[in-house]
Amino acid sequence: MRLFGRKRKDPEKTIYAAVTPQDDGTTAIDVRGQTCPGYLLAINQAMDSLEHGTTAKLLVDYPPCGDDVRAWCDEKGYRFLDFAQETENWAIIVQK
Repeated sequence: MRLFGRKRKDPEKTIYAAVTPQDDGTTAIDVRGQTCPGYLLAINQAMDSLEHGTTAKLLVDYPPCGDDVRAWCDEKGYRFLDFAQETENWAIIVQK
């Protein structure tokens, strides 16, 4: 146990999105394991790299993010298409 000194940075707490093109023309953006505001920052950065008109499937495991992403889409001018629970996570479908 560390009582004094600097805390070590936890590698699981970094802001990161795994961006994977899918066979159906969509792009999966996986931010599972992150909470607010990290997942939203990671989604924003990943979406910036996509072409206009691209549909993205955001994979999240933090339930409150649906409302956050809906508001973020309104601000960015993206279309919020769907929010559905899958087996162990949620999928949010947005279009840039």
